[in-house]
Amino acid sequence: MKKENRLKKIGFTAGCIFILFLVVSCAARYNRYGLPQYGYEYQIPQQLDDGWQTSSLEEQGVDSDKIKTMMVKILAGDIDNIHGLLIVKNGKLVFEEYFDGFDRETKHHIFSASKSVTSILIGIAMDQKKLSGVDTQVYEMLTGYKGTQWIDQRYDIKLKHVLTMTAGLDWSGWDYSGYDTRSPTRQMWVSSDWIKFVLDREVSDPPGSRYIYNNGLTILLGEIVRKSTGQDADKFAENNLFAPLGITDYSWRKGPNGVLDTAGGLSLKPRDMAKIGYLYLREGRWNGRQVVSQPWVSESTADQVNQDVTFGSGYGYQWWCGKSTINGQAIEMYYAAGHGGQYIFVCPALNCVTVVTSKWIGNPLGEFRPQMLLVNHMLPAMLPPSSSEAIHPAPSILDTYAGEYAFPRWNLKATVRRQGDKLYIDLPKSSEKEVRPLADNQFLYPLKGYGDIRLEFISNSSAEITQMVAYFGYANIVFKKKT
Repeated sequence: MKKENRLKKIGFTAGCIFILFLVVSCAARYNRYGLPQYGYEYQIPQQLDDGWQTSSLEEQGVDSDKIKTMMVKILAGDIDNIHGLLIVKNGKLVFEEYFDGFDRETKHHIFSASKSVTSILIGIAMDQKKLSGVDTQVYEMLTGYKGTQWIDQRYDIKLKHVLTMTAGLDWSGWDYSGYDTRSPTRQMWVSSDWIKFVLDREVSDPPGSRYIYNNGLTILLGEIVRKSTGQDADKFAENNLFAPLGITDYSWRKGPNGVLDTAGGLSLKPRDMAKIGYLYLREGRWNGRQVVSQPWVSESTADQVNQDVTFGSGYGYQWWCGKSTINGQAIEMYYAAGHGGQYIFVCPALNCVTVVTSKWIGNPLGEFRPQMLLVNHMLPAMLPPSSSEAIHPAPSILDTYAGEYAFPRWNLKATVRRQGDKLYIDLPKSSEKEVRPLADNQFLYPLKGYGDIRLEFISNSSAEITQMVAYFGYANIVFKKKT
């Protein structure tokens, strides 16, 4: 039996049917053999000839008890739909667990986390002087596509606008699901020429003025790599990124005419996903080699949009960035994120990289669950504990929070009420629960299957409560209080 899952197993004999019943009825997760996993005993990740040095959690200053608490919640089903978890701390792989039949040899479709890898390829092409800079006009780089609107009308769209998704194209990226026929992304996927489809879109906003999530722009980045380097983006990645990192087993989806799906088609093993994160944590270096320049790493992971692009997160060059308060400390992070919860998190302040792979079909709020794992469990295990002093907000304070709240964008409603010296909150698609105070205006709401949501009440200059912010890891939803 494989060691990857490292979970204690109880066998049975004909005389131990009762024990078997207890095991099967209590187990929540199963390995690839269909056998129940329960209990947890930490083991150091296996040392392999793949470029990773391994170490223990405690040797690298990570509280193993907090990590075990997280694992117990996952195995009990309190946090679900997770396929793999890795932690790299101080350059050492210290934690590696897989669930539901997945293991370290399973390539995982990382969806839009592919975009961050595509950004690295642009940076390498820039370092090699194959591209002249982010202020270059795109129509100058794609002159072979005459007959399309973008090229013929010489749209004033620079490479930087494409990287930051501020090109201003008419593209309702999040208005419709990827399966809706009105979705430009779906229309692109079913078209016979993805590149031409993007270049024929009209401009709806001045370039640089507004962030609009757009898969087509990242497809265009792959074509820019091809045109500037003379190699398809996957071959360029193999020679200039994957080979230096020792990544040999990967796959990349292609569309019509062999166009590479640089927006979401890459599949990688979790340990190789961690290499991408560690490359950036080390400012572009791997084993002493500068794979991509330090200035590109810094520039691509900084908030280039300076807007609340979505749920409190910032956006760089195809990398997300955010900040959260953990154990009283403001911790900044940048990350690659893919549909259904595929993440590469990089935290320079704590010298760590974490990888989460997840189920992507039928995984509600899957984009948030890995962030909550990170903020609620993994990062706190690397920080000094917060004050253990009990917080008891006065009933008069709790009274000011009571009322109805709404998030108009999704037509979501929440109810807050006080009973005695306790606060109860009813969030959408959940049930009313007592919340635990962290401070006079901050509370934890336990959401089964995800973990704790941090809620914060915000007042205006007149000390009137106007908002309730729900933090899902680095993301947040702002509910406005009804008056």
